[in-house]
Amino acid sequence: MATPSKTASTPTASIAPATDPPPASPTPSPTAHAIASPLAAVGAPPGTVGPYVLGLVNAAGKVVASVTATTPSNYALFTGPPLTDTSDSRLYFEDGNSDIDYLTPTGQHGVAFTIVRPVGAIVAFAVSPDDTRVAVSILNNWESLSPPFTSHMYLMAMGGGIEQTLFDGSGASSTHPLTWPIGWDGDNLVVAQAFPTNVGGPQPDTNPCQSYGTVTCAAQLRVLNPATRSFGPVLCPGGTMSGGPTAAGIACTTSGLQAVSWSGAITSFGSSIPGACILSPQGAMIACPSNLDTTYPDVTTDHPAHLFRAGGVAQQIPNPGNAQIIGWIDGNDVAVTTGADSQGLAVENIVTGKQIPVSLATGPDHFLYQVYGMIPGAL
Repeated sequence: MATPSKTASTPTASIAPATDPPPASPTPSPTAHAIASPLAAVGAPPGTVGPYVLGLVNAAGKVVASVTATTPSNYALFTGPPLTDTSDSRLYFEDGNSDIDYLTPTGQHGVAFTIVRPVGAIVAFAVSPDDTRVAVSILNNWESLSPPFTSHMYLMAMGGGIEQTLFDGSGASSTHPLTWPIGWDGDNLVVAQAFPTNVGGPQPDTNPCQSYGTVTCAAQLRVLNPATRSFGPVLCPGGTMSGGPTAAGIACTTSGLQAVSWSGAITSFGSSIPGACILSPQGAMIACPSNLDTTYPDVTTDHPAHLFRAGGVAQQIPNPGNAQIIGWIDGNDVAVTTGADSQGLAVENIVTGKQIPVSLATGPDHFLYQVYGMIPGAL
């Protein structure tokens, strides 16, 4: 494992690997750095305000780099967008209230840019694949449970400079969608939106952060053209996101199990099953974790981990019952949590079911491991 240095700025295969080529990525800038192999950004988020640990893990289960950061002072587990983002060469993460730091696969880390965070505000950001631009959203009154909830999203060059407003919900009604970036698709942004309820209207839940799937707090996704500030159609409406975004798009359960690309193309993968199913980076497969349902005292339903292909072709993953899929690394390997309490971390091959334990330290008050994205990080 690389030591961070701060800088100024064979069983018989039962499942065939993906055969389609990865989606095209934007041409990197001269300053972008190629990586040797795909990496998953993983971490053990804290249950409360304090230190948290992040690492970059390859398909061989090696932590090539890791770092410890500090949450912002208004951090609350599960009730806000991720503290991180990935480009095609780096992991970016919040470190305190104003610094957004970076970590490279070689272990270098430092401050990438700074933000001005109003008291009580939540921040979300997305760095362009070539590390040259960043979109930032400031989400006010996020956890106050009292309107007006507002969001301001802007675009700037990496390192700072002129802020170009992309979306401004300040002063609008509390039903105006809170909007924040979750990644880049070429020169476009993929954004998430949530809808706080109006004061005086029906209020089944006044918290603007309603957790639908693993795109935390989002009720829907859309693509935004920064040049024209125009939004595309709603993707995965009604909070039907099943798992996190990948380069190929996202899995949805709007009508059965579907893959929805960032251009809006929909591919059917059959009937949905419980659990946060995740579209592969190439878009050929959707991996669904095992799910033990004990909702009813007299009925216990165990849904083993499955792999779905277009058209509804399903194959059970040779996955031990104690492993929960949390994200892809490449077309054949996924990151999983392990153990009775899901406190362990491993890389699992979906062809063989072989697991390689991953050694990544945790903070003093950590929750379960999560995957925060992949490198390369272009959607």
